[in-house]
Amino acid sequence: MPVKPDDANVKEANFKAKLGEAMKKAKSLTAFLFGPEDLVAVDIGTYAIKIAEVKLENGAAHLKSWGYIPLAAKAEASPEEKKAQIINELRAFIIKKGVKVKEVATALSGNSVIVRYVKFPRLTKSELSATLATEAEPFIPFDINEVQLGFHILSDIVEEGQKMMETVLVAAKRDVVTMRLDILQGAGLSPTIIDVDSFALENVFEMQRDPKAEMGATLYLNIGHSVTNLSIIENGVTRVVRDIFISGNTLSKAIMKAFQVDFNKAEELKKTYGIIVDPAEKEKALQEGQREALGVSQAVVNVVKDMVGEVHRSVDFYLSQGPERSIGRIVLMGGVARLKNLSKHLGIELKVPVTVLDPFSIFKDAPADLPADLAPSFGVAVGLALRRNKDWL
Repeated sequence: MPVKPDDANVKEANFKAKLGEAMKKAKSLTAFLFGPEDLVAVDIGTYAIKIAEVKLENGAAHLKSWGYIPLAAKAEASPEEKKAQIINELRAFIIKKGVKVKEVATALSGNSVIVRYVKFPRLTKSELSATLATEAEPFIPFDINEVQLGFHILSDIVEEGQKMMETVLVAAKRDVVTMRLDILQGAGLSPTIIDVDSFALENVFEMQRDPKAEMGATLYLNIGHSVTNLSIIENGVTRVVRDIFISGNTLSKAIMKAFQVDFNKAEELKKTYGIIVDPAEKEKALQEGQREALGVSQAVVNVVKDMVGEVHRSVDFYLSQGPERSIGRIVLMGGVARLKNLSKHLGIELKVPVTVLDPFSIFKDAPADLPADLAPSFGVAVGLALRRNKDWL
């Protein structure tokens, strides 16, 4: 015999139904006023495009789609030809994966992007926005009329009795920004966030962070094909940002010179041998006359020595800013991060634990078909994908 629900249960069910409808309408209104919340991350490097689409639900991150698109443009290709290739590759990916979200987050780095930590007289956010060009000009080595400016206020401070605010100032050359917008819009996408590579990593850091286990700041080295992004994150805030022009391309050129081979052969040798760290392994290579392994290792170590010097300079600058500062660990990412024995060699040289980032570890449903050697390349893409549209409002 069916049981008839009492009035209280009926009222509760009706209330929940009405609440659900109200929440749907609220979400629709928010999307109408501010645009959809979800977006796709597109990290365009010189070697490959990395794409990630993440859904945040109940505090958990779910990877909806990902893509790794190598860019095999000919060396003699013009900028316009390279631009057309990227647009075509992005269009093809969107169609193949059936990506519905058109709003995009992307990031820039390199010598056309400047990040400065400056102290301004205390202003409101709107006041600084109105006077940004005037306030920023003394700190920017470019023509202020040729850059796009952005800022983020870190904290209010008092210095020598004057109220100040510590601010991150970002300037990107306008032609570089325009080129990126042209590419994304040409692929039928709508760019809503343009970040800096190093800052995008804060989001991944926060998802993986265990405050109880933290011992000092974390130094990230995003070693890409043409540039290495260095950043130092302290308590969830990026305190140092630098671009170092020692990268995977630099390593390959050193091998080309040592062996008198072309670029493709140098890339092959680099990936095959990496660095010989273990003394016993080195002795064995000497005895067996492994000329290629020894030569590649020496060429790579010579370049990495220069990178270590740049890291030391950045760390010294960071440590000089406060007596209680320290570097607790170094995290590698980028296409070169998994070079054989690179993390071990850097750990020995820098005397700090060095690990390789797997940004997909934040997902319970990480892609099973993603090659392990590609995962570190997605640090910036995953960090961007964790942003929400209009999250700066």
